[in-house]
Amino acid sequence: MKKRSQKTGIRRATGAAKQKARRFLNAVIPKENRVERSSVIKSELHLQSHDSSLTASEVTFIQSQLEKGNKSFVKCLGFKSLTIEGVSQAEVKVSLGNAKELVEHYVASPDIITLVTLILNHAEFPVSHFIMSVKLAPEVFRDLAILFRKVNKCTSFWLIARAKMLRPEGPVISELFELITDEYIATLNVGIGVITFNRKDHLAKTVEAIKAFTTGDYQLVVADDGSKDDTVEWCEKNNVAHTNCANKGVVRNKNRALYYLNEIKKVDVLILLEDDCRPNKENWQKEWVIAALLWGHINYAHKRIIKKEGAVVSGTGSSTLPYLCKLVTGQCTACSKDAMENIGYLDPRFSGYGAGHVEWTERFIRQGYNGTTEKHWVYPAISTGLNSDDAPTFKNPEQLEKNRALKKKISKDVHKREAWIGNEERNEFLSEIESIND
Repeated sequence: MKKRSQKTGIRRATGAAKQKARRFLNAVIPKENRVERSSVIKSELHLQSHDSSLTASEVTFIQSQLEKGNKSFVKCLGFKSLTIEGVSQAEVKVSLGNAKELVEHYVASPDIITLVTLILNHAEFPVSHFIMSVKLAPEVFRDLAILFRKVNKCTSFWLIARAKMLRPEGPVISELFELITDEYIATLNVGIGVITFNRKDHLAKTVEAIKAFTTGDYQLVVADDGSKDDTVEWCEKNNVAHTNCANKGVVRNKNRALYYLNEIKKVDVLILLEDDCRPNKENWQKEWVIAALLWGHINYAHKRIIKKEGAVVSGTGSSTLPYLCKLVTGQCTACSKDAMENIGYLDPRFSGYGAGHVEWTERFIRQGYNGTTEKHWVYPAISTGLNSDDAPTFKNPEQLEKNRALKKKISKDVHKREAWIGNEERNEFLSEIESIND
């Protein structure tokens, strides 16, 4: 009875929150945005494409602020004229700096939801930057998420995720977070790559687990690094897209999977698994997709890492509050397309096993994605939905030392990497991608 009454209370509270947010909907959302876009999904780091013209309801709201003597409000929106007539004829594009200033001045105002809606409708910046940086009550983010739910699923996702971060145990927010996240992820193109070399049995178990536990549509590719066993034959028999090329080492092989998913399949989120790390529960990819979207990149929190004393600095291991660990493994990594566009691929100068994945992760952090370099490296990680067999690795001590020396040499080099060096290597790499038969 207690559980049933709790669920009833959550449903009532959720319904009340929805009704409260809907009261703003018709008044403040521009008419041209009331239909969900059916073309290419805009990711969280793309600029908003809203019309900069104000709707009648927005003009009324701004005029009310002007009548109250809030001239700074109108100035922050970039109006050249402070007259009512000037407002009615204006077009608005709000900068990130002005948006933050507006919220800071009016955070306690009863019109805060109307104000933030106006900002999000006319933002000339990635809305995720604003949502993740302003200080508002979790209830405000929640109500805004409901408001934008049928208008822009991406914006709604970021709003409810921010509310979840601020109130992780809130039952109403948690329920809405699950619902809105599912709706948003359903619009995304998710890619899963598996890298392998001479471990057909491990690969088979991993691919079978992916097929058994991954819900919804997804792109799958196996990057085989020139195996001498019957890996290729197994992929062909089971209709799995795969490479068929010479052995070039783990960095090259990871880049093959990443490039195929990023450039050929145009996925929004990339998940890269090593063949001894596999899903173990239904809808396992959801937490990985969420974490990749929110933080740009995420790694696997192996049990030997999180159990080691002092290895976990902070976090709960959830997608909205991942562990921050002093150690990192490359057995599973996920990243967003937007982060990939800024960071690029693993550095192709690394040969064979060792250091390549760590350098790639540290490059994400140096470019401002989740993690830190203060005092010691700290890497973001989650463990949800995966289990690892920890198969023997193919490593050469001499090669490992060379890679470590290279990592030290290029440690401050943060520029975006291509998957190759020079035209000859580029042509060779692209021919390997063309070998994939899907």
